[in-house]
Amino acid sequence: MGFSSKSKAARKTSAWYQRHANDPHVKQAQKEGKRSRAAFKLTEILEQSQLEIKKGSVVVDLGCAPGSWSIELAKKVGPQGLVIGIDLLELSPITGVTLIKGDFDSPAGQAALKQALNGRQVDAVVSDMAPEMSGDKLVDQMRMIGLNEMTLHFAKQHLRPGGDILMKTFMGEGYDAFRREIGISFKRIKNIKPAASRKTSAEFFILGLDYKAE
Repeated sequence: MGFSSKSKAARKTSAWYQRHANDPHVKQAQKEGKRSRAAFKLTEILEQSQLEIKKGSVVVDLGCAPGSWSIELAKKVGPQGLVIGIDLLELSPITGVTLIKGDFDSPAGQAALKQALNGRQVDAVVSDMAPEMSGDKLVDQMRMIGLNEMTLHFAKQHLRPGGDILMKTFMGEGYDAFRREIGISFKRIKNIKPAASRKTSAEFFILGLDYKAE
């Protein structure tokens, strides 16, 4: 019999947990009472002015759970602005954020969003969504690009002319074609890898600036 009583999956989970527990951004998030380390990815992008969110802006946060991005966005837009967070999961209330429990790609989700907007135009659509990881790199990549396509489709329906989009993506199969697709609708595109994204992670963020409304 082998000396280890742990399965390979359990050892990997344990190694992940150790990295997670010792991650400086996780520790800082806990210290500052933020809902997750993901908040630092967004604040870094905002601080570098790669995505400008002004007071009074209207921002839609797709797949917003656990809510850390929505919290930071609400600080940026202030009481005159509007942050709408949409997710399939139930979230605890967030001050200054309108939360919608539902699928942003469904008729019910779209109707709830329209009601929350109350005639206001959207200045920015943001998304830190990622698919449930299967462990198959190609499958996960195609699921990610699928989410990206849905996010872009949503943005094109709701963004005002000149609006911006920010979304998580993975480098790999289908990415180049998707980037070209974004280039049709936005005047400028940037790839961003925040310091808060783990170096070992395939994730980065794609930013589309200045929407060319059809």
